[in-house]
Amino acid sequence: MVANSPVVAFLAKIEHGCLILRDAGSDDDVSDWDPTSSSWHREGSSLIFGVQASVDGPVECEVWKSAPPATLPANLFEESLPCPSGWLVLHDPNEHARMQFSGFRNSVLCSVMVDDLQFPSKVQILLRGEGQVTS
Repeated sequence: MVANSPVVAFLAKIEHGCLILRDAGSDDDVSDWDPTSSSWHREGSSLIFGVQASVDGPVECEVWKSAPPATLPANLFEESLPCPSGWLVLHDPNEHARMQFSGFRNSVLCSVMVDDLQFPSKVQILLRGEGQVTS
């Protein structure tokens, strides 16, 4: 992996207009999220957040463990996520797009930056261990 490269990157049509980031061992239910009242929701070791729906086009997503060379303009949220398994999964509700990658043992600070706060078509997820400073 090159230092200035994302851990995971993909372009996909996201059918339900949301992505889920969770600990690989999590079975937390995020189905009670109301996207009309909040752009994201956390339940236990799972985060769900809104993106552009597939009818409007694909979503470009990058996952970083160090600061990207150019960050997107809007910070959607920053949240600490328990990660007891040491592995994270990023997927859509139908699992048409599903990526699994090593996370951080115990907990990880997740920052999500987007190109548009209402209907993001580009997403950057920055993952840092608790207490780790971004460079």
